[in-house]
Amino acid sequence: MNQFEQNQYYNFEFQMEQNRKRQKKILSDTGLSLFIMAVAILVSQVIFQIIIKLIDPEIFNKDWYGWGMTALCVVGVGLPVFYAAIGRVPKSESREVNSISVIQFIGIFFVCTGSMYLANFIGILLSIPFIFLRGGELINPVADAVLGSNFIITFIYGSFVAPFVEEIIFRKLLLDRLRRFGDLAAILLSGIAFGLFHMNLLQFLYASVLGFIFAYVTLKTNTIRYSIILHVLINMIGTVVAPLLLKSGDNFIYILPMILWIMTSITIGSLVFALNIGKVKFNKGTEMVTQKSIYFTNLGTLLFAVLCLAMIFITLLFG
Repeated sequence: MNQFEQNQYYNFEFQMEQNRKRQKKILSDTGLSLFIMAVAILVSQVIFQIIIKLIDPEIFNKDWYGWGMTALCVVGVGLPVFYAAIGRVPKSESREVNSISVIQFIGIFFVCTGSMYLANFIGILLSIPFIFLRGGELINPVADAVLGSNFIITFIYGSFVAPFVEEIIFRKLLLDRLRRFGDLAAILLSGIAFGLFHMNLLQFLYASVLGFIFAYVTLKTNTIRYSIILHVLINMIGTVVAPLLLKSGDNFIYILPMILWIMTSITIGSLVFALNIGKVKFNKGTEMVTQKSIYFTNLGTLLFAVLCLAMIFITLLFG
C-alpha cells in the first residue's frame, strides 16, 4: 500500500468513525428525550399527589381521579416536555403520503387485535411467578383503572385522548427521528419504546407488538391518521366494550361474546398475516449503521430502558 492509498484508507476510517459518533449521538439524544419525558411524568405525579393530599385527600377516592391524574401528567406535562426535548434531534427526510383501502385497513385491524390478544396471553404467563409472590393476585393497573373509574372519563381519555397523544409521541415525533436508520430499525426501536413506556409487564408485550404494527403502517403511508384510527378502535374495545361485558355479571352468557371476539380476531388476524407476510417490505434508510450495538448501548436509550424496567418490576412486586 503506497502513501496515497494509506491516506485514503485513514480518511475513510476517520469518516466512518465520525458517522458512528454522529449516529450514536442522534440515538442517544432520542432516547434521552424519552427518558426526560418519563421522569417528568413520574415526578409530576408525585408533586400533584402531594398537593392534592395537602388540599383535599378525599380527591383520591373520586372515580375520575386515576384518569384525571394520568391526563394531567401525560398530556399536560409529558407531551410538551418530549416535544421540547426531541426538537434538538434532526428529523429524517419527509416522504409522500400514501393511502390504504378499506379492505386493507380491516385486515390490518384484525392483525392488530389478534396479535394483541396472543401477546397478552404470553404476558399473563410471564406474570404467573409474580402472581404467586403476591398471593394469587394478578397485577393489571389498567384493568383496575378501567373497571374502577368513571365510564365517561374512561371512554373519552382511553378511547380518544390517549391514542391521539401516544401516536403523536411515538409514531410522529419519534419515528420522524428514527426512520433515517431504515424501516426495520425504526419499527423495532419505536415499538419497544412504546411498550416500555406503559411500565407494566402485561401491557409491555402487547403494546410493543401493536407499536410494531402501527409503526409499519405509519412508515408505509407516511401519515399517522391510520395508526390513530387503529389505536382508537383497539382502545375502545379494551376500555369500553370489554368492561361493559365484564361488569354485566359473572354469568357466562355475558363473557361469551368477548371470548368469541378474541377467537375470531386471532383466527382472522393470523390468516391475514400469513397471506400477506410475503408482501412486507422494509425500506433502507439514508443512514447505514455498521455498528448495530449503538441502537441499544447509547446512554439515552439505556437510561430510558432502565427506568421503565425498574418501574415494571416495582409494579409487579408492590402493585
